[in-house]
Amino acid sequence: MAVIPQQLFSSAAACYARYRTGYPPQDVAALAHRLGLDHTQTVIDVGCGTGQLAIPMAQHARSVIAIDPVAEMLSLGRQAAQAAHTDNITWLLGDSSDLDTLVAPGARVATFAASFHWTDRPAVLRVLDRLLEPTGSIVTINDDLSDAERPDWDRAITELRAHYLGDDHTAATAPYTDPAEGHRAVLSNSPFSDIQGVTWHWTRQLTVQDAVGLQFTYSFSTPALFADRAAAFAKDARAAILALHPSGWVTEPFRVQVLIAFRPQP
Repeated sequence: MAVIPQQLFSSAAACYARYRTGYPPQDVAALAHRLGLDHTQTVIDVGCGTGQLAIPMAQHARSVIAIDPVAEMLSLGRQAAQAAHTDNITWLLGDSSDLDTLVAPGARVATFAASFHWTDRPAVLRVLDRLLEPTGSIVTINDDLSDAERPDWDRAITELRAHYLGDDHTAATAPYTDPAEGHRAVLSNSPFSDIQGVTWHWTRQLTVQDAVGLQFTYSFSTPALFADRAAAFAKDARAAILALHPSGWVTEPFRVQVLIAFRPQP
């Protein structure tokens, strides 16, 4: 995560905490069972944000080490954990290049919820091969919804965002570029080459305010990028959504791909 433009995510932290919900509890519970978590292991959550995965995973682990390079994210994560009466998470400032110094060997699982693509993946996997216990595993979670499946209101906002910021979603996050090689291929060429995959589906209902606030959580659409035009964008986005959905409610669909990677066993 060394290439993450921290100032962009710092400006997004409050919106991230409010508008980015976590994953379905039943899916997280099923994942924890598949990983063999029984409240006695340590989980490392790399790029934890405000705790969308770290907090529910803490219900199944002895401890969670939540790592993020943005102090504002960690602060809001601590608040969310306190509100959830969760006290077995350690919140650490750092990124994937700091794992050797931040984490002691012996953790069972390392998770990357929408964060693996920000890392030097082969290097991170080599480090985790040293840090994770012999039966340890790596989990990556990433959005798998195609553009054609996105709802009309989301496409309308995409057009509006392009009007304000241009249509190159990677320009604001240089030197980040989309990885040429998928996560499965990278994992296949690592010590964690025994890979299982599962897909999670769900939807949630959003108010117009929720839908607009969500836009400020994306790396290519944070408040820092809009600067003094953020309020104008929000106003135009509200109008664009209401033109399509006068009721003021929209549906957000989700489909994410979860990859669970183990070391091959003899």
